[in-house]
Amino acid sequence: MVVLSLDSYQFNTPTNLTMNIRNNGASPVGLIAYYVNDSSDAQYASSTWPARAIAPATAISVNILIDGTAFTFQRGNSYTVSIVTSRNYQYSFTITE
Repeated sequence: MVVLSLDSYQFNTPTNLTMNIRNNGASPVGLIAYYVNDSSDAQYASSTWPARAIAPATAISVNILIDGTAFTFQRGNSYTVSIVTSRNYQYSFTITE
């Protein structure tokens, strides 16, 4: 079973976020898509994310890019980032700028 957790995150620009995601499971897993929602439920979706594999008991840094059309990252606001794996599981993390 795969269990993803968020080690840390950093907002780089109003359209770029870096997340350190850890695989706490016993099997490797690929990350294939992500969705970002703001508090107004506006959504940015990326279903063409180049697959990145995370080995068991390791973490990787991933960049979450949004186009800035629906919204941009603003200080003091919360966002939900949902990551879809190659096994079709979805993990959601709530973060605040």
